Formats: sequence, C-alpha cells, structure tokens
Amino acid sequence: MSTEGTFATRKAVDAVWRIESARLIGGLVRMVRDVALAEDLAQAALLTAMEQWPTGGIPENPGAWLMATAKNRAIDQLRRRQLQARKHEQLEGGASPSHASGPDLETAWRSRCDCLVH
Repeated sequence: MSTEGTFATRKAVDAVWRIESARLIGGLVRMVRDVALAEDLAQAALLTAMEQWPTGGIPENPGAWLMATAKNRAIDQLRRRQLQARKHEQLEGGASPSHASGPDLETAWRSRCDCLVH
C-alpha cells in the first residue's frame, strides 16, 4: 500500500478510535470486570487494526470489529488462565488431568460476551 493510503488508513483508525474507544472499553469492563485489563484489550485490538486495516481495508463496522477482536483476545486469556489453574491444581493435588473438573467458565464467558456484541 502506498504511503498516502497508509496515512489515510491511519487517520481512519484514529477517527474510529476517538468515536468507539469509550464504548469499547465500557463493554469490555462489563465483560472482564477489570478496567486495566479492558484498556489493555482495547489497545491490543487497536494495534491489530493498525496492522491489518492498511492491507485488508477498513471493515464495514469498525467498532464491532474492534469489539470482536478484543473479545477474542479476552477469551484467549481466560483459556490460558484456566489451563494454568488446572495445571497448578494437578501439581498441588497430584490429580490426573481426567479428574480435573470445575465450572465451564468458557461457556459462561462466551454467553456474556455474545449478548454484548449482538
């Protein structure tokens, strides 16, 4: 992409961020219950937009794209934490992986996230 095209895309990303950032962070805070984490997720989504939009184009609904990207990153972090917690439980209690159980937090998380995006 040309320098002019990259500059135009960057201006568009800046404009979208100014318009959508408060709504994006607010929605993420409701999902993750942590302002700092919500801000980190929103900034990571912005960074992804700045990397992808110059070559792939600006999506039809950039605010929804940012929310979906941040939500997916939040789900990935939740999965990592759950896996880490299961591993710690296994190491501490000597339980085998087949005996590790607990609430299906991912299903609950997805249902919360889906209702905020749709």
